[in-house]
Amino acid sequence: MTFLKFFLLTLLLLVGFSAKHPHSLQAQSVGDYIQPLDLDILMNDITDEELVLLGEASHGTSEFYTWRAEISKRLITEKGYRFVAVEGDWPQFTRLNAYVKHLPGAPESIDEAFDELDRWPLWMWRNVEFRDFVEWLHQHNASLPLFDRVGLYGVDLYAKQKAMQDVQTWLGTIDSGLERQASNAYRCLTRYADIRQYLQSVAQSGEDCREDMIAVRDLILNIDDDLLFGDIEDDGDDEVFITIWDVFNATQNAELVISAEEHFRGNLSQGPQSWNARARHFMQTTSRLLEFYMDIYGQPEKGIVWAHNTHIGDARATDMGRHNMVNIGQLSRELLGHENVFAIGFGTYEGSVLAASGGEGQMETMPVSPPAEGTWEHLLANAAELDEFYLNFSDESLRSITSTMIPHRAIGVVFDPQMAERNNFPASIPAERYNAFIFIRTTDVLESIP
Repeated sequence: MTFLKFFLLTLLLLVGFSAKHPHSLQAQSVGDYIQPLDLDILMNDITDEELVLLGEASHGTSEFYTWRAEISKRLITEKGYRFVAVEGDWPQFTRLNAYVKHLPGAPESIDEAFDELDRWPLWMWRNVEFRDFVEWLHQHNASLPLFDRVGLYGVDLYAKQKAMQDVQTWLGTIDSGLERQASNAYRCLTRYADIRQYLQSVAQSGEDCREDMIAVRDLILNIDDDLLFGDIEDDGDDEVFITIWDVFNATQNAELVISAEEHFRGNLSQGPQSWNARARHFMQTTSRLLEFYMDIYGQPEKGIVWAHNTHIGDARATDMGRHNMVNIGQLSRELLGHENVFAIGFGTYEGSVLAASGGEGQMETMPVSPPAEGTWEHLLANAAELDEFYLNFSDESLRSITSTMIPHRAIGVVFDPQMAERNNFPASIPAERYNAFIFIRTTDVLESIP
């Protein structure tokens, strides 16, 4: 089984947990707390949390992307959020980050930057809605000092080959001997034709490459400062910042390889190890970004994360918790404190979505049918006549009537509309899973970029 097939199987199992929990939510009761979807209201509800987590009920819905973009713009311009981290691969998003921050050697155009987004499912990030947001970031940063430009990063771990290449290339600019050391260590993985062969070897021998991957990370961390900063003039503040960023980027690529190896090796067990390794990498990457910005500015800074509801909604409030699965929604609350995280879930009643019928399959426009009675989405659709609205679970009365398990839609990159009622409504406790929820009655597909 390839790692991609395992990932898709895990996702299908995740969204396929049966929702057998009783619920007693009433649309009329919830309707008393519904507010129009007004960004001014939402901005007042978000105070000074270190992380704002913006979800989505699918990876192929236009409205989820456009609303996350509008929320992010307001958080950046009005509340000083420093970065946006998305469910994409770090090495590819490093090039997009260079573009939006106008770094030396950055892509000269948005099209060139988007050429880096080459991993299936392409529609997930190669779409007009996201491109418009990237272009906005690029323009927003244009007149700002280098230190103050807002960053764009990927928190996922599937581009391990590119990450290893980037580490070796950067080390080669510092010292050819360091590059050779990294290449020799990475050979523990690269000698295998694919990850399946590596896993077969680990299963047979019991020996893995984790320590070799860690050695490369430590190699970067132990580079002498004279090698890094020795040629920079006293007034070269921008050069110092870029060098600090280059070290951070190389370290993060090395950390990605460590996490990826753990994630793939988790395929050998039947438990949640593989999923949890990826979830912890999401959190560790985000935490490192917060630390990076704190080191730069000398005070705690704030970031935004875009990811699926299954990642940003606290796993303990879903069937995931019963299967010992964690996610960034849970881990961020544990690390930073519940009061320092604001998680917003997204949902829809009906419409269309971009997805594939199988792993690495062709992009298709698929129907999102009205959900069955007794689901969270059906309840919300009957709670108000508004096309778009917002719930804030900070209200204790609302929390008391939404603190029970209820089926809640989740669509992945692979989707079978015929099996949606069975496979795509895992049980969830909305008031414990999110801080707030945005409901859009009818949604449409992303405008993909060929």
